[in-house]
Amino acid sequence: MRLLAFLLDALLVLLLLASAYFGCKEGIALVREAHTAGQWAATGTEILYGVAAVAGIVAWASRQRWRGWLLLVWALALTATGALAPVAWARSSLATGLASGAGVAAVLALLLWGRRVVRRRTGAA
Repeated sequence: MRLLAFLLDALLVLLLLASAYFGCKEGIALVREAHTAGQWAATGTEILYGVAAVAGIVAWASRQRWRGWLLLVWALALTATGALAPVAWARSSLATGLASGAGVAAVLALLLWGRRVVRRRTGAA
């Protein structure tokens, strides 16, 4: 069970690192290209998940009690970007955007819920 807790934590840290890099790098790059309200919203949520990921990594490393709230902000911003980007940038249908956002939300919810359950059972923080 401790191995599973370690693997889930490692996966979460890797996702946070990737989100921090791509959210900040690509979000800032897209500021120059955004023209519509949807593109601005998708770009804003992308930058938000990048910044939330950086803050989450710092909070995680310093063992802050409020790191769970940062993970929630990160997950919500990532989900919003997953829903908005296909519609705003690729001109996909609203149904595609909703399905994309739901997929992101499901994966993140499963990861965060699984991590919480496993950490509680092992007695880890």
